[in-house]
Amino acid sequence: MTTQLLDRRRLLVGAAPAAGLALTAGCAAPGAPGTRTASAARSSTSSASATTQAKTPATPTVPQTPETTPSATPTPGGTIRRVDAPALADRLDNYLDGRRGDLGLELIDLRRGQSFRYDAEEGYCYSTVKVLVLTTLLHQLQSDDQQLSTRQRRLAERMITRSDNVATESLLAEVGREEVRRVGKLVGMEHTHMDDGWWGLWRTTPGDLNLMVGAVLSSDAVLDGSRRATARFLMADVVPEQRWGVFAPESSRVHVAAKNGWGPLPDGYRLNSAGWVLADDREYQLAILSTSPSGFRYGRRTICEVADICHRAVQKGLS
Repeated sequence: MTTQLLDRRRLLVGAAPAAGLALTAGCAAPGAPGTRTASAARSSTSSASATTQAKTPATPTVPQTPETTPSATPTPGGTIRRVDAPALADRLDNYLDGRRGDLGLELIDLRRGQSFRYDAEEGYCYSTVKVLVLTTLLHQLQSDDQQLSTRQRRLAERMITRSDNVATESLLAEVGREEVRRVGKLVGMEHTHMDDGWWGLWRTTPGDLNLMVGAVLSSDAVLDGSRRATARFLMADVVPEQRWGVFAPESSRVHVAAKNGWGPLPDGYRLNSAGWVLADDREYQLAILSTSPSGFRYGRRTICEVADICHRAVQKGLS
């Protein structure tokens, strides 16, 4: 598939090119508009506790067969051609100029084979990387011709649908960090840096997050069809309180499979979201990395509004 690309970066008067890596706000309650900052949102390294990110209901079951089949996704190393998408870029500019924080994204229109990048620079993974941990577990089992055990399935459900950090630590210890790094390279995540520190502070880009999501869509390069379906169903079964960001346009006519990540740092709350969206008239991947100096609720609103802007843009195409 040929992938077309618009890479938009803002130039500030009297400054070098700057990327808005993050911006966030609350979907539930609007925040007061402010001045958008131009920092690249690379905060100083700090420790973060690995605590469960949400309260959750009873453990869901994972269907054994997929309800939906994704279209073919762009593959790493494919030819990239530039497209002109000024309307979407201007719409994002207009919205984010009235919000505090920074935000960057990559949007892939799977039906048209186009990609759009907006200030898509590096940020912290937080819980989005749990999809890669799951992919690594499933890849190991596939290599050994084994299925998820009852314990592994329970931990995987908690890790993805509830964003449970304790379950993540258990599975990460089981598969090993080196194996996660190896599978990340296999997926094509060349811009994701996985050190020996806490996995939430591993660094990544929206483009790499889209490659991670693409590995559980339609490519046989890493996982076979049944294991990809398992991952997608978990990502589609996220608990209601965590269905923001890429989940924002979800409705009875829009299917979403995604994973969010969030947490505080001294310079602002991080809110990230990466996933796959399918509707009658559109199908796309979207990965967003954002920072909100005004807290979680404000940041959640920003990331939801941006996801909705992208959703409506794909309906008409990126060109």
